[in-house]
Amino acid sequence: YVLDAGHGRVVVFDRDGGYITEFGASGSGDGEFDFGPGTVIANGLDLKGSIAVDDDGFIYVADMGNRRIQKFAP
Repeated sequence: YVLDAGHGRVVVFDRDGGYITEFGASGSGDGEFDFGPGTVIANGLDLKGSIAVDDDGFIYVADMGNRRIQKFAP
């Protein structure tokens, strides 16, 4: 799982790096994310967010701009 904050999505790859799928979009609805304005700062872009996967495969996305954590089924 890769958090693509610049595009407001999560991209899923297999163990060998092959593309599987992606989900999410920029916004504030269910399944949408706001990772920041993407303005240029000294060392890159100003984007905030993170992703974690628990032992049961549930995916948690810290959606910083919307002040929430969204949980997705495996």
